[in-house]
Amino acid sequence: MTITTAEPAESLFNTLGAKYEDAFADDPILCSFIESVAKKLPAKSKVLDVGCGTGKPVSHLLASAGHDVYGIDVSTEMVRLAGSQVPGGVFQQADMRQYQPPCEMDAVFAVLSLFQLTPGDLVSMMYKFAEWVRVDGFVALCVLPSTALAPHRVVYDPTWDAAWMIGKEWMGSLTNESFLSEHGWERVLREAGFVLEVEPVSYLFSPIGDNHIPEVHHCLIARRVEKIPLLGPFPWPSGGRVTGVCTTEGNILQEQRLVSPTLDKLTMGLGQLGVLTLEKDGKGTFGGLSITSKGWSEVAEQVSLSDLLKEEAETVFAPWTLSDIAKVDESLANVVRAAKSRIVLIQGAPDNEVVRLVNSVARSLPISHQGQLLGSAREYLANNGFERTSLQHIQASFDFPEKELSERCNAAAEFLIGLWHHDHAQKKEMIEILGHRLQLLFKGHEHSIGFNMVALVATRRRN
Repeated sequence: MTITTAEPAESLFNTLGAKYEDAFADDPILCSFIESVAKKLPAKSKVLDVGCGTGKPVSHLLASAGHDVYGIDVSTEMVRLAGSQVPGGVFQQADMRQYQPPCEMDAVFAVLSLFQLTPGDLVSMMYKFAEWVRVDGFVALCVLPSTALAPHRVVYDPTWDAAWMIGKEWMGSLTNESFLSEHGWERVLREAGFVLEVEPVSYLFSPIGDNHIPEVHHCLIARRVEKIPLLGPFPWPSGGRVTGVCTTEGNILQEQRLVSPTLDKLTMGLGQLGVLTLEKDGKGTFGGLSITSKGWSEVAEQVSLSDLLKEEAETVFAPWTLSDIAKVDESLANVVRAAKSRIVLIQGAPDNEVVRLVNSVARSLPISHQGQLLGSAREYLANNGFERTSLQHIQASFDFPEKELSERCNAAAEFLIGLWHHDHAQKKEMIEILGHRLQLLFKGHEHSIGFNMVALVATRRRN
């Protein structure tokens, strides 16, 4: 695979500035689509324009319709231009992947702004949009579908059923871009808890200026219907698809490659006293760990869970201990008895790249549906004295600093397969397949792979 250096999005769009608006803003069909979405919203709705560019046409049309407009863009120059062209709008420079809106939104718009994300990022952003927008609120997208691309110019990504254009020449620069098909976008939206509101609109658009070729624009509007997006992907599976999963060897959260400021903040917030942390070693036994300002320290030998939990603790912290939907109640029974005040469970988020990657090559032993596991745990805890529960999205990644791409792919593949399938008979073959898949992923995130998680915090009912 040819190594191509793409220009970072921030510097690219800082350079383009108003040239981008000149090429793409005059799009009557897109403007009509934005206006139709604006009419569906209550008066003075709060709307977010993700990748707002110069503010035209999206933010300008929404503000003209009387809505309260917020906008973000990775480019400081684009934010400056948007602020000068959309009176009353609130614009700021931000990476959409790290952004958190100031309030709940009635609608989120992402119009021609998602191309330079990896397929994993595309999926993750749909779950973020679902968290940002209210139930029955909308997400409106304008994308280029992969089915409209020239076949000889794309690389297929089987992990995500997506297409890449590596080293794409666009407006005087080189970019690495990823694309989903029309059905792929509908699937991703459905999995994040949305339903299509109307039939999508597809049309051929010719940007203004020289050296531009016509492109297909695909516009979708979807309504959020699921109350808890972090329990996705939706719909939940049934029966045996979530049983018999392999378990990890040791505590994933102790891995040195793991980077997660939000997880660090959560664990430090639990306090240093009365916290019992459980790790599962893949053999049905557990060890106790306590959290201190210096990290994790071992406080118990490997023993059975029932023996470990004979003594009560203020908080029981249990990361990645649920693996079988049929045994959630059994897994939590002793934990409930041991926790005086609080239980914190951590499992994978629906946008966990590692789970998606590992499941893509280990088909006979898939990692369980994490949302269903957490949903079942939430119900069990609510019925057993823990009246207050909350869910927190934890952004995390595993980092691979290896300089050479081949070395990095091999190290990452061996590490990821070893998390769950360290004693699998086809471990060597799975590592080889995953290593090839990682070559594309590292085009977007040169040294990291997403390992987002969800923390379920349950507080015991006071008598």
